[in-house]
Amino acid sequence: MTDITTSSASTPISRNPLKRLSVGTLQIGGLLLAIIIFAIVMQINFPVFLTPPNVAIMIVNFLPEAIIALGMTIVIITGGIDLSVAGVYPFAAIIVGNLLLADLPIPLAIVITLAVAASVGGINAFVANTFRVHPFIATLAMLLILRGLNIVITGGSPISGFPDAFSFLGRDGIELEGFRLRYSVFIWLGLAIAIGFALGNHRFWRLSYFIGGNRRSARMSGVNVERYLYFVYMLSAMLAGVAGIIVASQFNAASNSYGQNLELRVITAVVIGGASLNGGAGSILGSMLGVLFIAMIYNAFAMSGISTYWQDVVIGVMLLASIFLGEILKRWRTS
Repeated sequence: MTDITTSSASTPISRNPLKRLSVGTLQIGGLLLAIIIFAIVMQINFPVFLTPPNVAIMIVNFLPEAIIALGMTIVIITGGIDLSVAGVYPFAAIIVGNLLLADLPIPLAIVITLAVAASVGGINAFVANTFRVHPFIATLAMLLILRGLNIVITGGSPISGFPDAFSFLGRDGIELEGFRLRYSVFIWLGLAIAIGFALGNHRFWRLSYFIGGNRRSARMSGVNVERYLYFVYMLSAMLAGVAGIIVASQFNAASNSYGQNLELRVITAVVIGGASLNGGAGSILGSMLGVLFIAMIYNAFAMSGISTYWQDVVIGVMLLASIFLGEILKRWRTS
């Protein structure tokens, strides 16, 4: 297996230091600047915007997207897509809820739920690998299947009445001056740091860049691409399962209505964070900044009283702008 490196022998070295930075790095820098400017403008107009309680609300409201974006980042880096996360998310909440109502111990219910969620990702990879189906089709089919199953299992009504001890994941936390920093935030931070470090430093995880950059070369170098995709899609589904468990704990309920358009928000966050839908580029840091930016926009809509119908319009424009900006930066660096 060859090292995942890119030769620059044939590429002229630009005298412009900015052109030596990767497109992803430039996008992250631009996104960080946009976040700072947006936060300043909002704080001037709405002084409560950057107060700890409001920041905590933004984090909690977009915590599922932040967790799911960790797996989606790796999926997109490999050149794939996973739409099924919007179905796995409520499915996991429903499964763990029913297991708890059946008097299973909380740790066992969580482990079984995560195993079931991971198996969904395994099925996605199996369909894509075996039948040479594009992941978009395979995961879209799974999303539709899970949405139907979620309604069948719940009868279209929320389920509730979980043990009080289960609330520690989604509602309990550390009390700080006027707000509560929930334990679920620490779970997300721990996952983000661990996955971000592995993706940046561990050879196995960095294979995702190799596969996304050139799948044929990866195969010729001895990489078992199909087996690796099992890992990627199972990880993505399992992280969606983690988010589903946390939301069930947070609301002490599970509903088939959870996760509407969640997959689009997650994909948008990952792309505006510097990931390429063509594969081979992306980072956990960029994706987390993308989630933060979208959370700030949604919070700004709520504060300003603008109709929520405009939210999807803004998110769609942001997605197109990110793709457009990425192409411009690529051409600028090679000019």
